[in-house]
Amino acid sequence: MTAIPGCSRQPEPESVGAALRTIVAQPWTVFVVRWNWKAALLSAGIRGLVFCIAIVPSESGAVRGAFIEIVFRIALGGCWGSLMQALRAARPAWLAGLLVALVLPASAHSLEYFLLRIGEATHIASGMAVSILFSAASLLVNFALMRRGLMLTGEGAASLGADFRRLPRALGDCLPWIRRGFGR
Repeated sequence: MTAIPGCSRQPEPESVGAALRTIVAQPWTVFVVRWNWKAALLSAGIRGLVFCIAIVPSESGAVRGAFIEIVFRIALGGCWGSLMQALRAARPAWLAGLLVALVLPASAHSLEYFLLRIGEATHIASGMAVSILFSAASLLVNFALMRRGLMLTGEGAASLGADFRRLPRALGDCLPWIRRGFGR
């Protein structure tokens, strides 16, 4: 894993088990104090747009579904970002990546479906299908970027603008990493 010059400092590697113990032992710190506003902002914006495109008809149930999706993604996106940030140095990287790409979306999409049903949204099936596919891809890319010091929040983190300026190079670096199995 290579750090991008000018990005946040990389934490010391730790086992996936140690990272999970920290998350369980310090949930307030992980999910509230270190709530990742960058992930929340991007998740809500992109997911809201994706959900709207997936449900092109603009009846009230579809609009209600898009609103539920945006609010849900603001809250969840920040928590996901915080969780990924906590797991970014965990080893083995493939196991941390598996948790990020499969376990997080499975639990989150169950809650998402429940909220959309309660909110009487329409076009849930098409919206959920797009959301699930988008989750797996976006979480892996976000995790790869965080492992390289981008999209982090908190002490020592770069600004969102600095992250965006470094994004093209980081994406070029991280896409081969995803293809070869989450790095070493």
